[in-house]
Amino acid sequence: MQTRLNRRRFLQTAAAAGAGLSLMGLGACATPSAAPTEAGSGEAGQELLFWAWDEPISELMKQGYEAKFPGYTARHEIIADYSTTLYTSLVAGAGLPDCAWEDAHSYQKLARTGQLLPLDDFLAPYKSDILPFLWEAGLYEGVQYGLPRRYAPEVLWYRKDRFEEAGIDPAELQTWDDFITLGAMATDDTHHMTPFTTTGSMDYNFQAMIFSKDGTGFFDADDNVVVNSEQNLACAETWLRLVKSGVARNMELWQPAWYDAAKNADIACLIMPYWYGSEPRVQMPDTAGEWDMLRIPSLERGVENASTWQGAMYWVIPTKSANPELAWKFMEYTSLDYQDAYMQESMDREFVLPAYVKFMEGDYFWKDAEEFYGSNLRQRAHELAQGAPVNYMPPEYNECETIMLNELLKMVNDEVTPEQALDNAALGFEELLKARV
Repeated sequence: MQTRLNRRRFLQTAAAAGAGLSLMGLGACATPSAAPTEAGSGEAGQELLFWAWDEPISELMKQGYEAKFPGYTARHEIIADYSTTLYTSLVAGAGLPDCAWEDAHSYQKLARTGQLLPLDDFLAPYKSDILPFLWEAGLYEGVQYGLPRRYAPEVLWYRKDRFEEAGIDPAELQTWDDFITLGAMATDDTHHMTPFTTTGSMDYNFQAMIFSKDGTGFFDADDNVVVNSEQNLACAETWLRLVKSGVARNMELWQPAWYDAAKNADIACLIMPYWYGSEPRVQMPDTAGEWDMLRIPSLERGVENASTWQGAMYWVIPTKSANPELAWKFMEYTSLDYQDAYMQESMDREFVLPAYVKFMEGDYFWKDAEEFYGSNLRQRAHELAQGAPVNYMPPEYNECETIMLNELLKMVNDEVTPEQALDNAALGFEELLKARV
């Protein structure tokens, strides 16, 4: 079985290797560019324990919380094998934090344990300003168990210098057919339009297609398998044409060769979640001013496509939390306090978008990122995400992704057709649903 490799695992590996807080440009005493909002009322101090895998952003959340609420402290615990440990701790009802966050692809597995506090009453004053496709994805049997903090739409990151050198006008890149045709202009013996992968994780080009307006994802709202829908078949056929066209280079993500190809403009663009924006600034500082982003292509011209497959994250409170009200205080601050400078900056240091749209009322964008890119990418990415479909990810989602990855590899090797690959995946998904306890 192939191991899922994603940005979280990459960050964890880098931290374990000694990158620590410097990975995202944060030092142990880092402070935001502006002062925090007015402090709390000075109630009796208390300590809460939270779990989160992103060490630099956890430090910033901790600093902001303690600055705003004097006498209160937040303790961050680093957990190995994060998602598995959180799930087994919930089921066992022991060894739990006061609150924790989890990605969308594993959130529903937690929500269905019966071991999370419903948050509907807490969230009632805020619901109308939380993005609907994130709210809907957090529901289980009509109850909201998660507070969505942030997400990342899929976008097309491109090297402006390479596009100009190849004679590609970004405005002409609207459909996947355009992507393949124009991609030939950026492809030669040492250059390609984009990478694709069949190793370690499901290809982002394919993800962007089937989890967008053009596709149906893996499941519908009632856990029915829809991976082999007609819409997804059109996406799969298009993806295979992209791979077979020669404009895409087969590469494993997060490896030195992948970074070098982006740094040297050996690949002209990447379909990646918005959070990829943290990588060029940190890993390729010499490329400042050479990056920009576009809307992901669509199957048909005239469609303003949108996809938010990666990047959604939910805060949850275990029913056996020792301090549920304190947990809510921390979650409310880190996800909903849009006037707080620490939290505004935390979104851009992590290179994600806030689920709570009031964060977008101003034109804030972290100055270091704006200096690197030359424009306010947060506002533009927010616009590119509008109208994105809900992505339903039941507890079996991660196993389903592995099944789909194996079928994509068979497609590339001409062992199955796109239709056969999706039908095989659907059968595998159904078997997982039948195995539910």
